[in-house]
Amino acid sequence: MAVRVGIVGYGYAGRVFHAPLIAQVDGLELYAVASRDESRRNQAQKDWGVVVYASPEDLFADPKVDLVVIATPHNTHHPLTKSALQAGKHVVVDKPFTLTVAEADDLIAEAKRQNRLLSVFHNRRWDWDFLTVKSAIEKGLLGEVWLIELSVGRYGPTGRWRAERETMGSLLHDWGVHLVDQTLLLMGKPKQVMAWRNFRVWQRSVESFIRTVFDYGDGRIAVIEVNNLRRAEKPRWYVLGDKGGLIKFGLDPQEDALRQGDITKAREAPEHRAKVWTELNGHSVEMTLESVRGDWRDYYRNISAVLNEGAELAVKPEEARDAVLMVEASVRSAETGQPVKIE
Repeated sequence: MAVRVGIVGYGYAGRVFHAPLIAQVDGLELYAVASRDESRRNQAQKDWGVVVYASPEDLFADPKVDLVVIATPHNTHHPLTKSALQAGKHVVVDKPFTLTVAEADDLIAEAKRQNRLLSVFHNRRWDWDFLTVKSAIEKGLLGEVWLIELSVGRYGPTGRWRAERETMGSLLHDWGVHLVDQTLLLMGKPKQVMAWRNFRVWQRSVESFIRTVFDYGDGRIAVIEVNNLRRAEKPRWYVLGDKGGLIKFGLDPQEDALRQGDITKAREAPEHRAKVWTELNGHSVEMTLESVRGDWRDYYRNISAVLNEGAELAVKPEEARDAVLMVEASVRSAETGQPVKIE
């Protein structure tokens, strides 16, 4: 029998990401949606024919629900996940795991007490750009990597709950936590972080710009930037090693394809392919790399394999907790103007 899945929240994340991905994975059944918004409940029922509930608590009480997906504002992740775990459900939490490390530690401990799966939706481990950079590094095209710069941005304010620090956290808690997770996978945990931010133009309690630098204490650094005041284009990736360098523009195409209803139609603009400068057979060469095609459905395929076949979990809560640690340290550094050591 398939694992029956209930989604809490049917906003952008629940509607565009989680529901269609789950519906395409063998071993999972999209069974229920909870939303306090009647129009969203009606939409979910129309889209998928699911059982709908007006509150998370009602969904948690349904004995037919095996796995709960928390797709709600960031500040609700901790209480809702804890309630779901205590109701005996396996849980997937949308990123960020939590707003604080203390909350993350509490949920990890609760999942162990309840003997339930707990994972965080770091789907961008399956982004084409990340997998392409990872492959170039693993093939030795760049030599020993000493600098990684990751950037996302646009020109425009955040809106609704993402505009409020209480519910959002920071820019690093949203898009930025994906960049942090990718950096940790490529370079590991740094010795210290130093961050800067500003609140220009938009009258919001969430910053307009934040940049954090991970210092590894051995000459290696990573620079992560989320910028809502960016009129000029900037590379998504800029990577230097002692043998070569890589530059890549553009975001992963899977989100656009999902919004249009078919992730398999994801296509990348040719000009967004990664360019590499390196040495081959003693000669300096420039090459364009074909992107490694990731598939966000692989996140939920792994969840299905864990629950149905006992496979190893791909995104462990402890890894997501480390990303929150880096975000929390970066925000503290930005607030104090001082570097923060990572223990």
